[in-house]
Amino acid sequence: MKAVVALGSNLGNCEENLNTAINHLHLVLDNLIVSPFTQTKPVGGPKQDDFFNAVAVGQCQLSAVDLLTKLLSIEEQMGRVRDIKWGPRVIDLDLIVYGEQIINSDFLKLPHPLAKSREFVLTPWFAIDPEGEIPGAGKIKSLLASLNSQR
Repeated sequence: MKAVVALGSNLGNCEENLNTAINHLHLVLDNLIVSPFTQTKPVGGPKQDDFFNAVAVGQCQLSAVDLLTKLLSIEEQMGRVRDIKWGPRVIDLDLIVYGEQIINSDFLKLPHPLAKSREFVLTPWFAIDPEGEIPGAGKIKSLLASLNSQR
C-alpha cells in the first residue's frame, strides 16, 4: 500500500537527523522515494528554530496502525521528546496518507487532518509525486494552488 510520510527536524544537525530517519524508513517502506529537503518556518507552537522538512513515499505491507507504531519507534530511538505541543524536535515522522484509508481513532487519524493545509508537506510531496492525492481532500496540486492563492 502507498504510504506518505512527512519528516521534520529543528534540533541538532537537522539534515543528519532527516538522513538517519530516512535510513530507518528504508527498513520499513519499499521503493522509497524522498523529496529534497526544504527549510521552513515553524507553524504553531513556541518560538523556535526553522525546520528542515521532507516527504517520503513508499510501499508498505503493514497495517496502518503497525506502520504508525514503527514511525513512533523510530522517533523514540532518535531521541524525540514530547514535552511541548508543536515544540522543537529532533525528528517528527507523520503518516500523512496510507492508500485510500480513512481512519479516525484516538491513536491514528488518516489522512493526517492538517496535511491539506501544510505547505511544508504539500510542496516536497508534489516534488516527488505530482499526481499525489489526499483521500477526501483532493489532489495535492490543487491543494497547493489553493494555499498559494490565499497569500
